[in-house]
Amino acid sequence: MWTGFFLTMLAAAVFLYAPGFFVLKALRAESVVAFCCAPLVTIPLYIVLSALYPSLGVFASWSTLFVPCLAVGVAAWLVSFVLFRSSKPRFARIDSCGSFFSGRLSADWTILVLYIAVGFVAVSTVFVANLSSPDSFLQTWDNVHHLSSVQAFVEAGNYSSFTTTSYPLPEDKAIDPFANDSAFYPSAWHCLVAMAMTFSGATCATAANAVNAFLSAMVLPASMFVLLRTLFAGRRAVVYAGAFVSVLFAAFPWGFLTFGPLYPNLLSYVLIPAAAAVFVKMFARGLVVWQRAVLGFVFVSSLVALALSQPNAVFSLGVFLAPYCVVLAMRLAGAKRIPDSARPWAKVAFALLAIVVIAGIWCVMYKMPFLRAVVGFDWPAKAEPVQALANIGLLSFMDTPAQPILALVVATGVVAALVDRSRRWIVFSYAFACVIYFFDMATNGFLKHLLSGFWYTDQWRTAAMAALFAVPLAALGAATIARGMRALVMRIAAPGDDALRYGRAALAAVPLVLATAVAFPAFDFAGVHRVESASSVVGDRVEKQNAEVPLNMLGDDERRFVDEVQKVVGEDELIINEPDDGSIFLYGLDGMRTYYRYFTGYGLESGESEDSFLIRGHLDEIATNAEVKEAIERLGAEYVLVLDQGEVEPRGPNGEARRFLPVHGVSKEAWQGIVDITDETPGFEVVLSEGDMRLYRIVA
Repeated sequence: MWTGFFLTMLAAAVFLYAPGFFVLKALRAESVVAFCCAPLVTIPLYIVLSALYPSLGVFASWSTLFVPCLAVGVAAWLVSFVLFRSSKPRFARIDSCGSFFSGRLSADWTILVLYIAVGFVAVSTVFVANLSSPDSFLQTWDNVHHLSSVQAFVEAGNYSSFTTTSYPLPEDKAIDPFANDSAFYPSAWHCLVAMAMTFSGATCATAANAVNAFLSAMVLPASMFVLLRTLFAGRRAVVYAGAFVSVLFAAFPWGFLTFGPLYPNLLSYVLIPAAAAVFVKMFARGLVVWQRAVLGFVFVSSLVALALSQPNAVFSLGVFLAPYCVVLAMRLAGAKRIPDSARPWAKVAFALLAIVVIAGIWCVMYKMPFLRAVVGFDWPAKAEPVQALANIGLLSFMDTPAQPILALVVATGVVAALVDRSRRWIVFSYAFACVIYFFDMATNGFLKHLLSGFWYTDQWRTAAMAALFAVPLAALGAATIARGMRALVMRIAAPGDDALRYGRAALAAVPLVLATAVAFPAFDFAGVHRVESASSVVGDRVEKQNAEVPLNMLGDDERRFVDEVQKVVGEDELIINEPDDGSIFLYGLDGMRTYYRYFTGYGLESGESEDSFLIRGHLDEIATNAEVKEAIERLGAEYVLVLDQGEVEPRGPNGEARRFLPVHGVSKEAWQGIVDITDETPGFEVVLSEGDMRLYRIVA
């Protein structure tokens, strides 16, 4: 199974990077920039094709999506190569980090490889090593949709974000408890997982884990590399230091893997740094019109990629770039046509105007009808104001230990950026994100929704945004500390080549030492105290959440029972189930044709069919209730699956909470017609029985 896991990671890498790389090379991009920014172009290509294929009658798969997109990219690159073979790449030209190994391998590629290597080490130790198996999965609300959507994509060959449903096939639509339930949902993550899954043959859960590992280990570091290379052009030490801090923050990417889980948001957030780099470069001095136009095209493409991954990433990108837009407005005020005496006042006026425009756009979007449900969603405050401020200062944004060493590095970067006028705006981007997080975490009411509503007022999402924006400051802080150590070492060492060599060693070693100090493994002072880092806590959380234990909603014993059920029941047989006993996951995991594939939303007033309403409430009466019997006959169902018969203990022997009991929002009363079925209920025959698990055949 691990072979399928790593094959899926490899497939995801090829699928996400290859088409976009060739398109950007065709646009005369530097190779390292084309590689890092490739997903910004690849994702919109897949989204467009997947939206067109249903109307064209084309069955979507990895081959029908990847091959045409790759062909377009390669063809465009070949044409560009022939037309511009004598010219050097000029698009997105950023000052390189310098040469290395006598020019045989540029420092840009060397440092990029370092970013990815550190990313893989971090993901391997924090995430992959703590999975109980490649197909273990986090049994929480959002994963019901994620796994079911991927399974639906694969089954129906319809990867469109505009018609997502858990009942994709014609025979499923015929028995769907909700007529016409297909709807828009940003599904770039689901599309990538489905493509990699169909290529590797891995299970849905394995493919999801592999893609998430790939996004965290490779896409995030590469995206952050191109941003730091843009923001700190010519400052190799800062770019180098960034390799060690990109994956150190507990709130991101790790928070999205342990809460929700917020997998689509993970994809969208790892793309933000590259999208920001494109925007910043687009307004750099010295570019000609066609270069800005090409960069503008790539930026628009990146907005599509973000919006179709998770739209709140577009607003996160706006938060990061808003201070830079104010800087651009002030730059306009410095134009030669404005008299020298008026320029200071003009800069203030232009800056205020930019702030007003940005605030106006924010308020207009807040009032947009299509965002009403999003901005109105309420996650109540989780901390007092003083605690929220402490969380920001110590980088313990959510339910993770404080990261004081990393906080000190970020604070050093803040000071260094404030001293450097050209990069001062980065501090304001981070501060803006922290303000949003503060009001989200510590307050309730209108201002909370105005500021954080675009993120569902979800503190995990706003915390992740703040952590993401802290990375450039952490890189600058680590480099600043390293330069200070280099100066100290060179002062202590004897003058000459040795001092220079020792100084370079200090400059290279300090970021690694800082990263190690931040992400050390947990250990015990025997009999005194256990010392944990945020990374070790996240690793423990991943291990517990993915452990196959009886307290899971779908335990390992239940999964084994389901395997036996699948041997008895045909693939096309419809199975009546009660979703909150764990069977809610069976369609997404194994493609089992269960009847109920949603947790909530049931009720005639919500559009539920009368057949579904009757079955939920009165299936146990099938022997005496003609309406229920007719409803079952219309559906063609022959089996009933029960995984938790009788009373379910809410706590384990050590007080552990069982996941997704009715107290978590699912009412047993809504499923009385199924949960009341016993071995003695007329109209049902026991086919399989083990503990509190049953498979019944309907014989009424």
